[in-house]
Amino acid sequence: MVRLIGRDREVQELEAFVSDPTVRGCAVYGVRQVGKTTLLRHVASGHRSVYIQAVKGSEETIVERAMSYVRESFTVQDGPKTLSGLLDTIGVICSEAPTLVIIDEYPYMSKSLKHADSMLQGFIDGPLAETGSKIILCGSQMSSMLDIVKDDANPLYNRLRWSMEVREMSFVDTCLFHPEMDDLDQMRMYMVFGGMPLNHIDFSGPSFREVIQRRFLSPGLPLSNIARARIGSELADVDACESIIRAIAAGRTSLKEITQHTGINTSTCSKHIARMEGVGIIGRYHPMAGAPERPRYRIEDGLVGLWYTVFDDLDEFSMPVDVGKRYELVESGINTYLGHLFEKFCAGYMTRHYACDEMGSWWGVEVDEDGDRVGVDIDIVAKVRESGRRLSVYAECRFRNRMMKKTDLDRLERRATALDDRANLVLFSSGGFERQLLAVAPARGVVLIGVDELMERVPAPRLLGGG
Repeated sequence: MVRLIGRDREVQELEAFVSDPTVRGCAVYGVRQVGKTTLLRHVASGHRSVYIQAVKGSEETIVERAMSYVRESFTVQDGPKTLSGLLDTIGVICSEAPTLVIIDEYPYMSKSLKHADSMLQGFIDGPLAETGSKIILCGSQMSSMLDIVKDDANPLYNRLRWSMEVREMSFVDTCLFHPEMDDLDQMRMYMVFGGMPLNHIDFSGPSFREVIQRRFLSPGLPLSNIARARIGSELADVDACESIIRAIAAGRTSLKEITQHTGINTSTCSKHIARMEGVGIIGRYHPMAGAPERPRYRIEDGLVGLWYTVFDDLDEFSMPVDVGKRYELVESGINTYLGHLFEKFCAGYMTRHYACDEMGSWWGVEVDEDGDRVGVDIDIVAKVRESGRRLSVYAECRFRNRMMKKTDLDRLERRATALDDRANLVLFSSGGFERQLLAVAPARGVVLIGVDELMERVPAPRLLGGG
């Protein structure tokens, strides 16, 4: 069978479709490079199946390419030149025994051949139904796939009554790509490279540091191309988008600050930001607990953020040749950036394990010991339902080697109770907790979440009662 890492839930769902006698068609969709093809080929390898990856082009080109896939599993004498002939050939294969037919990237075929949807409707209602066979249509163009499933004017409407979106892999699944790494390095890999399996195949090594040294810091390696390629694969005006990303990386998080930094007018800048939000490169902080309502933006894509926050200004010619020394020069910047990513990581943990109605952050101003007004924030503020109650949760997140201290709790408690006298407090720490903090946390109703919880080795603690 095709080797598949993780994806147990998705495999089970597709196997349930294959074994369900009441449905014939399934639509599978998801963004590019999320792992749909590997998943489908894995499922196909466990059944009598025809797997086809559609392409753009003329009818003859599409059919010729499709037949090359058919011949991987079946001996076919004649080579049809039309879609009708291709479906007749597959129909003969299905007549010999029930067969799972998979057409990957089907929107390419549908848009190139206007009659494809109608012909496939006839195939599903005829040969497929008569032989007890099944079909899966898959595509990265999510709007096109959803039109097939939901648009009652489409000939394939109601023919694909089973549908599944393939999403990014979970943190626990991505750890399977890096069994040689320790817990914190597995977290670092997920925080930077997300849940896209191809990232974890391309960026692999014995440690996070080794990956960064080899793929970002090797002499002469044009790593900016990776970040620009990510932007260019989704957006047209790469230069303008890159300028906006650089502004956010430099701490300009409001629209006004971004436009002043880039020189792009407000209307155009807003459109670029909206497009980047749509493809997951940029996100925005959600204000909670009375934080200012004006949007604050952040770089959402971990890989893009790492490049423009840490590596963008490096001068190849002024850096030492040794990659180990190069890493030492940027290590502090990497650690600071990972600290920001850890907040998102912990928010994801909250979403997975608690019934969160709303989640965001709080930011404001307080007076320091010298009497100066300074900007402060609380990393996570959430409205959570537990045991029939609606809780206000305030959390701080620390991704560092040192343990969290009682003073960290005192600071969070002071800020949170000023906003809500019934605040439920949570501390996330990758470095553990000092004894004094461990001693006072239960009595003060504070939930402590460390590496064992974050690695999913132990159940998530209850929020009520501090554990």
